[in-house]
Amino acid sequence: MELNELKKEYAKLAKTYGLPSFNETDKCFEISKIDKESDTLLRAIRKVMMEKIVNSLGFVEMLLNPMNAPRMYLAYIKSIGFEDKKAIEKIYGTFADLSVVSLEREVDYGEKEEAELIKKIIKTWNELKPEFRKILKNMKKPNNDLKKRERSYFG
Repeated sequence: MELNELKKEYAKLAKTYGLPSFNETDKCFEISKIDKESDTLLRAIRKVMMEKIVNSLGFVEMLLNPMNAPRMYLAYIKSIGFEDKKAIEKIYGTFADLSVVSLEREVDYGEKEEAELIKKIIKTWNELKPEFRKILKNMKKPNNDLKKRERSYFG
């Protein structure tokens, strides 16, 4: 599907279901990369949007359960403060809920329900973006005030 055709089809659906503008949705979720013909355009858009949510969910889960976390994140993970931990858990729970609702849409397709979920995904992403941004900023400069434990022998 050509980009102009995609924009036209999206504009029709946006008018019908009260969706945000194409540009806003594309800016957050890169829906312009949809390139296949589809009778279920809203489903294709929701799937592209959920890719970002699921990828973010995996990243946040790694912070909460760092068993096999890449070494580059360990300094931050060791120094996560209460506020960051609370934000991480909030983001995780919210994205997990979106993931489950999205799975429901895989089982039962409905254009109206897809549109409602798209609106919910965009609203949720925009609400959580500042907290996510703060976590990423803190990750760049982890709190290294934690004293390194010196190993000693007390025998």
